[in-house]
Amino acid sequence: MDWSHLKVALAVSRGGTLTRAAQLLSMDQTTAGRRLNALEDQLGVSLFVRAKSGFLATEQGQIILERALRIESEIDRMGEDIAASHAGAVGVVRLMTNTWILERLAQGVMPKLARDHSKLQMVLSGRLPPTPLHGEATLSFWFDAAPHSSEVSLPFCRVPYAAYKARDIEVDPNDWVLFRDDDAHGPSFSRQVQKRLGSDARVRLTATDAHTLRNAARAGIGQALLPVCVGRIDPALEAVDT
Repeated sequence: MDWSHLKVALAVSRGGTLTRAAQLLSMDQTTAGRRLNALEDQLGVSLFVRAKSGFLATEQGQIILERALRIESEIDRMGEDIAASHAGAVGVVRLMTNTWILERLAQGVMPKLARDHSKLQMVLSGRLPPTPLHGEATLSFWFDAAPHSSEVSLPFCRVPYAAYKARDIEVDPNDWVLFRDDDAHGPSFSRQVQKRLGSDARVRLTATDAHTLRNAARAGIGQALLPVCVGRIDPALEAVDT
């Protein structure tokens, strides 16, 4: 069955006359009439009857028109899907994680992502969990935060940590600046670290972001346990054996 013939039947149903159907399809009336006749001949039924108000669908015509509408809808969706695949990702995606990770993504990953997907909007949020749910698709990268009941949690990667101190400032080996989230519940990375440092360790400063801890370590406030990707590239810091 030729889709171009079904399109004429739909246009006649919408326009009410063969003349109007031809206008809707940007073709001449003779061609529209020929295609409608070809469809009726193929099906062996009359799809329309002439009335004073125009063409009216027969019972068999109604059945064909309903099926043709479904086909038209599927073809439209197929076209949209193909267009979307050429356009790349479309819509809003929220990314929630620690601020230091967001800064690195904004500098290293987001420029190419923005160039490759012009219709994609990224919403970066450094708000610490627990966080409210939003309507858009959301990716959350956390070290020890429990997922919402509606979220799927999967191991993503391992982030190596190491101790660092200011390279040119004398620092007491018992002084530390550490990550701390007062709202965290249950076992956490920061509590495990404090236990391993021992009773002689003095926590001089806490913060919720690795870049803040890095800056505090650079200023000589104390040693800091930092992601290796943050501490290793800073010329003002040096690694500490613990």
